[in-house]
Amino acid sequence: MKKFWERYSRKKRWWSIVLDFLFMVFVAAMLYPGTRKPLSAFLIRQTLFSPSETNKVVFLTKEDWKFTVLNNKTQQPVSLEQFKGKPLFINFWATWCPPCVAEMPSIQKLFSEYKDKVAFILISDEDSQVISSFLEKNHYSFPVYSLLTRVPKKFESTTIPSTYIVSPGGRVIINKTGAARWDSPKIKAILNRLLSEKN
Repeated sequence: MKKFWERYSRKKRWWSIVLDFLFMVFVAAMLYPGTRKPLSAFLIRQTLFSPSETNKVVFLTKEDWKFTVLNNKTQQPVSLEQFKGKPLFINFWATWCPPCVAEMPSIQKLFSEYKDKVAFILISDEDSQVISSFLEKNHYSFPVYSLLTRVPKKFESTTIPSTYIVSPGGRVIINKTGAARWDSPKIKAILNRLLSEKN
């Protein structure tokens, strides 16, 4: 082992040895189930960018809103009619999904800034205890809902996270599949514009 180290250290510069060590730690962490998800989420978080508005603006009608969501905390049925007149931030996610977990801090920051001005509708089909434990552990305060009926066709996706920003008038202006940075100046400018359109 000593001879191996001498041969190895003679061929490498100090920074190359440090990089090799960090790579070995990374591989070991990815092999261990307990650290795989947090590490994946951390790496994804470093590459997040802000999404752009969709070129194809979709208009929703009242028929598109014939589904109800269930708030995991209060267990009270909630209708989208209750959010009428507000911009909507709709996000489909799960606690086991590293890209979903990666974008959660930016969603929390956005929620903390806009709260009741924008309707945040984060939807997961996981057990309410799993969701509650995840929210408590990470100190997240945004509302999470479970679907009681089918997802409207315009929001059907086989990939999570999937996120939509909808204007108070029913225009889907952001349709993003995959993780993104949601607390960016670009997203805030879009929400501010939608809020001014409302008034």
